[in-house]
Amino acid sequence: MLSRHLWVWPLLGALVLGGVGLWVRDRVESSTRAELASRLHTLLNADVAALRLWFSEKEEDAKSLASDVRVQSAIAELAALARDSNAAPGLLQNATAATTLQGYFKSAMEAERYLDFVVVTPDRRIIASPHRWQVGRPSPPSYELFLRRALAGQLAVSRPFAREATLSQRAEGPTMFVAAPVKSADGKVLAVLGLRMRPEEEFSRIFSVARMGQTGESYAFDRRGVMLTASRFDSELKALGLIPNSPEATSILNLRLVDPGRDLGSGEHPSKPVRLPAGLGTNAPPLAAEKGPGRERPEPPLTHMAAAATRGRDGVDVEGYRNYRGMRVIGAWVWLTDFGMGVATEVSADEAFEMLYVLRQAFLVLFALLVLSGVAIFAFTLLVERLQAKLRKSAVAARQLGQYVLMHEIGRGANGMVYRARHALLRRPVAVKLLSPEMTDEANTARFEHEVQMTSQLTHPNTVAIYDYGRTPEGLFYYAMEYLSGIDLDRLVRQFGPQPEGRIIHILRQICGSLAEAHRIGLIHRDIKPANIVLTRRGGLYDVVKVLDFGLVKAVNGVGGEAKSAKAIVGTPHFMSPEAIEKPESVDGRSDLYSLGAVGYWLLTGKTLFESDQVAALLVRQVKEMPPPPSERLGRSCSADLEAVLLQCLAKNPDERPPTAELLDEALARCASEGAWTLPEAEQWWRTSAVAAEPATVATVLEKTLVIEPRE
Repeated sequence: MLSRHLWVWPLLGALVLGGVGLWVRDRVESSTRAELASRLHTLLNADVAALRLWFSEKEEDAKSLASDVRVQSAIAELAALARDSNAAPGLLQNATAATTLQGYFKSAMEAERYLDFVVVTPDRRIIASPHRWQVGRPSPPSYELFLRRALAGQLAVSRPFAREATLSQRAEGPTMFVAAPVKSADGKVLAVLGLRMRPEEEFSRIFSVARMGQTGESYAFDRRGVMLTASRFDSELKALGLIPNSPEATSILNLRLVDPGRDLGSGEHPSKPVRLPAGLGTNAPPLAAEKGPGRERPEPPLTHMAAAATRGRDGVDVEGYRNYRGMRVIGAWVWLTDFGMGVATEVSADEAFEMLYVLRQAFLVLFALLVLSGVAIFAFTLLVERLQAKLRKSAVAARQLGQYVLMHEIGRGANGMVYRARHALLRRPVAVKLLSPEMTDEANTARFEHEVQMTSQLTHPNTVAIYDYGRTPEGLFYYAMEYLSGIDLDRLVRQFGPQPEGRIIHILRQICGSLAEAHRIGLIHRDIKPANIVLTRRGGLYDVVKVLDFGLVKAVNGVGGEAKSAKAIVGTPHFMSPEAIEKPESVDGRSDLYSLGAVGYWLLTGKTLFESDQVAALLVRQVKEMPPPPSERLGRSCSADLEAVLLQCLAKNPDERPPTAELLDEALARCASEGAWTLPEAEQWWRTSAVAAEPATVATVLEKTLVIEPRE
C-alpha cells in the first residue's frame, strides 16, 4: 500500500512528527513550568528575605532611639505630666522634655530619612510630636497597626496605611511606622516611640530589585487585596483610570487586586474603573456593591493569586491566570502573618513561555508542511488514478487484453465483468475475467489475485482451469480460464425444476471430487452454492461439473494465502454452515460438505433449506433449526438413502457429518439411484434443452455473497 500510495508517506510522517512533537512539547513544557516555578520561588524568597532584613534594620533604629537614656528620661517626664488629668495640651507642647526630644530626633531622623516621630502612651494619647496640633490628642485608629504590639513590649513595623485627618488637618497620603516600646527602669512600658516613613521610598524599592523580565513585578498587598507598594506600571494604570491621574499618585492604597475579566492592555477598557475611593486606608470597611436605581453592580472578585493569598494559602501557579491588569500571568505568592501582608511576584505568561511558543510554532509549521505535502501528493494520485481509469476503459473499449481479443461480454458483477475471448495466436476460446476499471482498488485487486492463486493450485477435471493471469500497461487486472458453455445449478432448477435423483447423485459426486482435491491441500472453498457450479460438456461427455469462484477460499494451517480474514463471516446465507456463522475461524472441510448438502437439497426439492429474505433471521435459522426432510418439502416420497445422506450433511454438529468429501462420495455411490442417470439420457437432455451453446453466466466477478469482517 505504501509503495502504491505515496501520499501516505508524508501523512505518516506528519503523524509521527505530531506524536513526537506532542511528546517533546509535553516534556519541554513540563520542564519549562518546573524551571519557571523554581525561578518564581527564588525571586519570591529573595523579596521576602529583603523585606525581613529591611524591617529588622528599621526595628533596630527604633530600638536604639527608644533605649537612649536621654529619650527615656524625656518621655518619662512627659508621661508623668500627661498623667495629670488637668494638664492641658499646651503644657505638653511647651515642656522642656518635648523640646529636648525634638532636638535629639531631628538629626537622627534626617540621617535615616524618617518624616517625623510620635510618642503615644498606653492610654492611646499622643504626648510628643513635631506637629503641635497632634500633642494631647487621642491616637488615630490606624495607629493600632503598630501600637498594640509595641505596647506589649515588642518591636513593630506597620504596613502602609492612609493617615486619617485630625482636627483641621487634611488627610495625608500613604504612610507607615516603625515602633519600639520605651520602658522604665523596672521594665514597665511608659510609651511607644513611632518613627514615620514614606512607603514609596525604601519599602517599594525592595520589590523593584528582584523581578523577572520586562513584564515581571513584585508587590505587597493587605488582607483586602489592596496594593501596598507602587507598581512598575503606574503610568499605564493612570491612563486606564485605575489610579488617580496626578504626578504624586501611585498604586499604594489606590488599587485593589481584582480581576477585570479582560486584558486591559488590549485597548478594551472597562466601562467603570475598578479603583479605590481617595484616601481609603486598610482599616476601611470592605467595598460594597454600588447602590441606586439601575446602578447595582457587585464588587469584582479578587485575582486568583490575591484570593488564595488572603485566605492564607501560599502557592505558585505556572498554568496562568489574569492579574489586576487582565494580563495572563504566572506567579508565586506567600502570606506573611507576622507582617499582616502578602507578597507576590508575577510575570507575563507570553514572556515566560516565549521559547516554548517558538518551539510549538516550529512543530506546527513542519506538521502543516507535511500535511500539505500529503494532500498535494494525494491530489496528484487521484489525478493519476483518474487518468489510469480512462486508459483502462480505453483498453476495454479496444477489445484487446494482452494476447486476448475480447469478443463479447457474457457476464457482469458488482466489481467487474467476464468476456468471451480468444487467444490471438492459439485461436482457443477462453473466458476472460477482469476487474471493472472503476473498481480497481487494493481490496478488489487482492481478492482477484487470491482467487487466481488458489484456483491455479487445483488440477481436478471438475474444477475450472486457469490458463493465464496478467495486468495490462493501463493497470487492468485479468485472468483467462476455460470457456464454459452450459448452465449453472441455480438456473437449472429455476428453469427446469427439481432434478432426477440419479442426476443429482451424478452431479454431487463430481463436486465431491473437486472438493476432495482442495481439502487435501488445505483449501476450503467457503462459498459452495448452485450459482458457483456449472454443468457443461467436455470431450463428448455430458453433465460435466465445473466448480468455480475460489475467491473466498480459506487456507488451513497456514497453507497458501487468503484475501479475507479467517475470522470474517463469508458465504451465501442460504448455503452457509452453522459454524461458518458462529465461529468462522474454526471452519474446515466439513463446512463445505454442509453447503454441498444444501446444494443437493436444492436440486432435489427445488427449494432452499429455509425460505426467508431477511439475512439475520436466515442466519439464526441456519444455526438453530433443522430443515424439513426433502420428502416433506416435495409432498411425496423419495429415496430414503439419498435423503439420509443429505440430512447427514446438514447436521448442525460438524462431527455428525461425513468426515471427508471422499467418504461422502462413497456414501452417494451406495445409494440405490446411483447409475440411474445414464450418458444417453444426459445427451438427450442436452440436445432438447437448448442450453448447450449458451455461455455459463456464473463466471462473474461477484455473486450475492455475504462478507462480514470482524470488529477489532
